[in-house]
Amino acid sequence: MRAVKILIDVVMYGSFLYLMSYGAIHDLSQHGRVGISLFVLFVIHHVLNRWFYKTILKGQWNARRIFLNVTDWILFALMITMAISSIFMSGLAFECSSIKTTQTSRQLHLASCSWGFMVMLVHLGIHLEGVLKKLENRCNTWQRVLFFVAYIAAIAAGIYCFKEAQLYVYMFVTGGWKLAASSTTAAVLQLLGISAGVCALMRVVKSTFVKFP
Repeated sequence: MRAVKILIDVVMYGSFLYLMSYGAIHDLSQHGRVGISLFVLFVIHHVLNRWFYKTILKGQWNARRIFLNVTDWILFALMITMAISSIFMSGLAFECSSIKTTQTSRQLHLASCSWGFMVMLVHLGIHLEGVLKKLENRCNTWQRVLFFVAYIAAIAAGIYCFKEAQLYVYMFVTGGWKLAASSTTAAVLQLLGISAGVCALMRVVKSTFVKFP
């Protein structure tokens, strides 16, 4: 079952990369189909992890658990907002839909998708942090230093990629259009750079500044 969960998470992440690269792909029909698939996987993901809801009122609430839950619920709300706003955008993607897109629905969809991607990376970073910690524990002092240097490089690359991808244009509802990447490859590389940066940041913050019980 664990392998199935991981596979679904990987496919969800890949779907997110595709959807967030729309500016370079320009295929609305395919964008709509992948978006529907992502939401279906999102539902399956929650069904497979239903223990989360069963245990939410049990146990102690330390700082780590509070942070995890707040992040999860924010991501849940953003995914629902993405799904609802996409319905009001469906007239652009599917000929069978008679719904007319409005500026409000467009801005809501773009903002929720951009924030959803970033919060999803925080969610991913929280879970990968434990894996990275285990790898570091197997290393000697110099190897740990190299890990830290790699984290700083990844964070710097992430900041650069975030600036190049211009996600802030939609995140903060500036009303404008962000510049599309020159190619699909460039768009995906930017998103991968942001992903690496956020995951590295989560590890550095956890190991350097935050000591959860």
